[in-house]
Amino acid sequence: MSILFPTDFSENSAKAFEYALYVAKKLNQPITLLHVYPIPMPYPSFDETRLNDISEEVMTATERATSERMRHFKEELKQLYSSNYPEMVRTEEMLRMGFMGDELMHISEEIKASYIVMAVQHTSGLKRFFSGSSTMHILKKSKIPVITVPENLVFKAIKKIAYATDLTFNDNDILGRLLQVAELLGAEVKCFHVHDSDLEVENSIIQDFIVQYSAEIKQGLISFQLVDNVNVLDGIDFFVNEHEIDLLAVLKQKSYWLELEESMTKLLAFHTNIPLLVYHE
Repeated sequence: MSILFPTDFSENSAKAFEYALYVAKKLNQPITLLHVYPIPMPYPSFDETRLNDISEEVMTATERATSERMRHFKEELKQLYSSNYPEMVRTEEMLRMGFMGDELMHISEEIKASYIVMAVQHTSGLKRFFSGSSTMHILKKSKIPVITVPENLVFKAIKKIAYATDLTFNDNDILGRLLQVAELLGAEVKCFHVHDSDLEVENSIIQDFIVQYSAEIKQGLISFQLVDNVNVLDGIDFFVNEHEIDLLAVLKQKSYWLELEESMTKLLAFHTNIPLLVYHE
């Protein structure tokens, strides 16, 4: 098991690494640094008769340069975090050529990653299209839980985890996993559901959860609450701010997000001011 951390060697990625370091330390797992670079292309003016030789030269030079960048990045991380984490988590590096989304999926299965921790950028225009498309590909396809860390986020220890529930049978599995993680992090889980009216059915389900998790509630490990709001995103935002949440967890499934599933996940991934943990159905 390992925490998989894809990086583009940026300052934003270096800042987000502290969350990977924190989670890895708490879970007693190593970190795998992954950098995926595109297939190098020769200049159009190159002689086609030497295309294979030149391509091999370009490939070798690209691999060498990328490996050097990874070495410098690891040194940067060591300088940034060695004082706060004197016993640094074991960190391995992997370099792959191809498309980030596809390669990350392959690697996560290959190393049996427990979590993918990745930085997300609040960018615009073409840069956002490329960085955002990779992130959304990962959020959509990954079977591994993904933690997205917004850019320029100041690190904060995770003590309060909120879970935005859709009140389905899948919740018990997710809550069980969240409680295990919360125990390792020394955190509590605040489970809530956003609705637009005082529905008896939803309140009844919440009461059933309260009975089912009564022991954990008494220990202060978990709580359940209904949030009244006509807009799901506004309700989530209100709960996160009201309770000073450190990590927001969601289960990506169609029954809760309905036709807004993709757009809402994008908004949560790119605009939240706290890390987002995405589980997949």
